[in-house]
Amino acid sequence: MITRDISFTWKSFSIRIVLPTILTVIMFLSAIFFLLIPTIKKNSLDRKREMIRELTNSAWNILAKLEHDEQAGLLTRNEAQRLAIEQISNLHYGQEMKDYFWINDMHPRMVIHPYRTDLNDRDLKDYVDPDGKHVFMEFVNVVKKSGSGFVHYKWQSRDNKFLVVPKLSYVKGFAPWGWIIGTGIYIDDLEDEIQGIIRNVIFFSLVILLIMSLLLGSIISVSYKTHSEQAAAEEELKRTQSSLAMAEKMASLGKLSAMVAHEINNPLSGILSYAKLCSRYLEQKTVSAELVAVLKDNLSLIAAEAKRCGDIVKNLLSFAKRTMGEIRETHLNEIIRVSTRIIDHSAKMKDLELMTDLDTGNDVIQCDAGAIQQILVSMIANAIEASAPGKQITVRTDYRDKKQILLYIKDYGEGIPQDVVSSIFEPFFSTKESNKSLGLGLAAVYGIVQRHSGTIRVESSVGVGTEFTITLPRTQNLSVPDREQRSQTT
Repeated sequence: MITRDISFTWKSFSIRIVLPTILTVIMFLSAIFFLLIPTIKKNSLDRKREMIRELTNSAWNILAKLEHDEQAGLLTRNEAQRLAIEQISNLHYGQEMKDYFWINDMHPRMVIHPYRTDLNDRDLKDYVDPDGKHVFMEFVNVVKKSGSGFVHYKWQSRDNKFLVVPKLSYVKGFAPWGWIIGTGIYIDDLEDEIQGIIRNVIFFSLVILLIMSLLLGSIISVSYKTHSEQAAAEEELKRTQSSLAMAEKMASLGKLSAMVAHEINNPLSGILSYAKLCSRYLEQKTVSAELVAVLKDNLSLIAAEAKRCGDIVKNLLSFAKRTMGEIRETHLNEIIRVSTRIIDHSAKMKDLELMTDLDTGNDVIQCDAGAIQQILVSMIANAIEASAPGKQITVRTDYRDKKQILLYIKDYGEGIPQDVVSSIFEPFFSTKESNKSLGLGLAAVYGIVQRHSGTIRVESSVGVGTEFTITLPRTQNLSVPDREQRSQTT
């Protein structure tokens, strides 16, 4: 078997395999940077906000407990407030236990701050942070409006008065004493924590991405190999189908040749007889006017019979030379007329009438004209073999549908038994004697119809006849490789 290089269709492979792989990686990275990381930041901030709110509520409960003791007469207000200041000033948490609580009143005046003792008992109405924000007045306003809330501002980093950083605090009012208690988080600490989480996420994402890349690379490699093997198999299948079609064409051509040889034998015998008769006439010493007239009649008969032989051979050559494999627009009626003209002499030899009933509508169709002609010649030849002398064979078309055409081939021959109808399109299946057919005819017909995205149906009754119905779309959808191959062949 002759093999040839199979050009790998990178465009098709890229669209089917490589592009989805790249899109998967892009979507994975996009999900990390545009969905996962922002979600981590939001969730971390929400978690910290909830934390300082719960811590403030816990410290607020200390004030509430001491105020309850005051109301119960267990403590005086001064004693209760002194104990509150001592307990709150000793509450620490967080990094190195340096995060703290403070208390100011609604004036605002600082009641207790563990690191800014210089502010204790000072009037803070005019106190501003580096951005000019009246921090403590903001605390008072939030408490007056909502009873509690969050406030953004800038403050020194824990006990380091020389480092001022952004801070988010939660403050809550304690109405019985006119106090405000609060605690907060430093945004830089939160950013550091988030960055640490993000670094871990990115690290594990890169590990996952590496594993995905290895898996996708393996998939691409396997897909490439599979795609190449599939392309090679499809190409081999096309060559096999082409070889099968050519084998069937040669079988049909051989069958036609045998019919034509038998048919040509009659006119050739007449030509030979008239030629010998003319030769004998010319051997006579005198040639009369009557003899000249006889010679002219004989020569006219010889010319007519020779022309008949020429027409038969011309039709046979037309079938043999028809190119196959080219999809182009053509008129189906013309293909049918040529095909019936090729086989008509064989029908007449068996005293059969080959009739055509062609729709006069739009007969334009995209097809492989040579293959369609092969279908017609092969099926009409089968009909001739199946029909008894004096019967009819009809080829009929229907072009009323704008998207497809219908082609009918009907004979009134022996018919096909119902138990074998389902098998007639199988390769090497035949109802004829083994020495009369290769059994490729209807299998090749079925393959040609399938390649044209069409269908073929058969209705048959024993002793009544058989009708084949072929449905073909008016247009053919060619894939990119097919179009490239068509353009190269043309």
